[in-house]
Amino acid sequence: MSEDTSADAGVVQSRVQLERLVAVDELAGRTIAGFAARSVLLRAIDLDGVTIDRLDLQGCDADEARLERAELKMTDLRTSQWRGALWNRVRAKDCDFTELDFTRAQLLRCELGPVRLARVRFHRARIQDCKFVESELYSADFSGAVILKTVFEGYANATVSLSRTDFTGAALFDVDFKQANLYGANLAGAMLVRCNLRGANLASANLAGARLVSCETAGCDLDGATW
Repeated sequence: MSEDTSADAGVVQSRVQLERLVAVDELAGRTIAGFAARSVLLRAIDLDGVTIDRLDLQGCDADEARLERAELKMTDLRTSQWRGALWNRVRAKDCDFTELDFTRAQLLRCELGPVRLARVRFHRARIQDCKFVESELYSADFSGAVILKTVFEGYANATVSLSRTDFTGAALFDVDFKQANLYGANLAGAMLVRCNLRGANLASANLAGARLVSCETAGCDLDGATW
């Protein structure tokens, strides 16, 4: 008797079903919702057009995966690994990405927020045409990253938190910080070109060796910053 796989045609609603579809790389275009799959292996999988809703994917291994034209809602990706992955046109809302690893990943035309991104690792990542909205980025690691035409936008009554973030050696072009809180950030050796830093809080920031080219800095708080 052949195995009944009819359930695979609809919403993916169990870890067993998810892992079966991962094995044959047939998750593209599906909705995956409402269960826990901690530490699941998603390495190099095609996730084009998926909707991920109310999923617990803590600690999953998604290195080199491709997440394109996708939507994430109320999903837990804490401590998951997306090293070398591609996120293209991804929308994420009400998710927890704390300590997620995006090392060497590419994020293109994504809108993330509101999302928890504390201590996320963007080391040597490429971030282009993205928007971070109402997202907590405390102590995020952007060291060596290339960030282009990206917006960091705060809350209705508060600026976005980028306090103690690490931009060491990063290259930022046309980045809009929207009066961000960059208190204690490390921008040593970073290059910022045509960036909007108007009204940003750079108090106690490390700007040693940083180069600012054609940046807007009016009203920037540099109290205690080092050059």
